[in-house]
Amino acid sequence: MELLGIVLSVPVAFVACALYCLFLTSVVLKLDRTSRWLRLISGIVLALFAVELILLVTLGPVRSRGLLGPSFYVGHLALFFLGPPALANLLVLRRRGFASKWYVTSAFCAVFAFFLVLVQYSVSEALFGIDGENGPYSQIVTRPSTSPGSSKPLP
Repeated sequence: MELLGIVLSVPVAFVACALYCLFLTSVVLKLDRTSRWLRLISGIVLALFAVELILLVTLGPVRSRGLLGPSFYVGHLALFFLGPPALANLLVLRRRGFASKWYVTSAFCAVFAFFLVLVQYSVSEALFGIDGENGPYSQIVTRPSTSPGSSKPLP
């Protein structure tokens, strides 16, 4: 079932990015000050994603989570959702070049979103386990219902 979700994420990301790019070209591009702020914020988001990738490659997800605490996963999820729009902002709002066209940007963003989905699965499975039970940061604690060698339940 996960494979189906991964495969369907690409066309869904393309449609979502296409709608967002059309919004950028028809509304935001006319607002010069807003487009400058969006480009700045988008550059920061993508720079933070690059820092996260460096952490994941050098330390791995578990050590990165141990170093940064619970905010690591919160930041990771924020970058997961903000990454494709940030890329779209940088490509569309620069107003020139082949990549500023909405259909080209949508394709780039869909590929980037697919990469983000693969990174998300990798980080999530490393931190929480495949089923959310066997990872070092999984919340489910299994406790035997009886004491070993006895039929009496534990208190």
